[in-house]
Amino acid sequence: MLVASVVCVVLAWSPSALAAPPGQPFRLEYWAEGHCPDAIEFARQIQTRAPRLRPAEADEPALGFYAELVERGGAATGRLTARTPDGREVAREVRGPTCDDVVTALALIAALAADPSQAVAAPATGVVRVQPAAPARHRVRDDLPVEELEPPDPALRWTFGVGGGLSFDSSIAPSPGYGLGVEFDAEGKGGSALRPLFGLSAIRAGDASFTWLAFRGTVCPLRLPEATPLFIRPCLFLDAGVLQGNVSLAGTSRDESKSWFAAGGFVRVEALADEVLSFQLDGGVTAALKRDTFDAGSGDGNAFRVPPSGILGRIGLSYRFQ
Repeated sequence: MLVASVVCVVLAWSPSALAAPPGQPFRLEYWAEGHCPDAIEFARQIQTRAPRLRPAEADEPALGFYAELVERGGAATGRLTARTPDGREVAREVRGPTCDDVVTALALIAALAADPSQAVAAPATGVVRVQPAAPARHRVRDDLPVEELEPPDPALRWTFGVGGGLSFDSSIAPSPGYGLGVEFDAEGKGGSALRPLFGLSAIRAGDASFTWLAFRGTVCPLRLPEATPLFIRPCLFLDAGVLQGNVSLAGTSRDESKSWFAAGGFVRVEALADEVLSFQLDGGVTAALKRDTFDAGSGDGNAFRVPPSGILGRIGLSYRFQ
């Protein structure tokens, strides 16, 4: 069972000070899950690499850092948001083998965000490599007040996406049907290959005589490998919709609409650009759960019967909201 260790550290200078001390003030909020260093250690690493930083006074405008870290399954992921006193924000995400490695890298990023022109000490783990700097001129205080908070809203642990694609399916008509679809999805964030993706699609496709409109629910439980921009996802899906056909035979024709239910699976090859733009290539099989027949009503036999299975493919593009 994983236990979240959640702390917010408020860095405050002594109220007895008559004037603001020199240096750049900062505040830190910190949330971690797994075997990760605590907030005070993270603050110490930031100040070791950026000696000009100092804890902010109570209401003093200051540079703000918000850090989220997760370690599970032999890998760690960290996200750092830096907020300037005028409200501008920059976010960076780092992945590494351990939470210690990720904390070291994020501390280095925070130090550079505070002062991009200064040299900072390079991490010993090799997660991030920079030029070494002179030793720190002072140590961070070890009596900082620590307040325990509730874990962040679970919705913050997900990313959401919207996109579209061109697809084909060989089971919806006598010849393969081609069409367009839109997709909405949600992906769980974490530090292991278990990064579930849940999607809901609306697809319209067909050929000259058949039209297919279906809603598809998709579950892709894994992302392999998890930490690279090019990866694969094994996926399962269920379809529910309508298949409309116009059948002509022996001089007669008839329009029919039948309900459509199917299940199947596919493998998705996905490439991410800047963590927000997703290119997708799907290939798989579909199995009809309801095999209807379509005929012209002439009594000369069935013109078309939904086959037991077929192949499908899709090329898609989506945008992911962080």
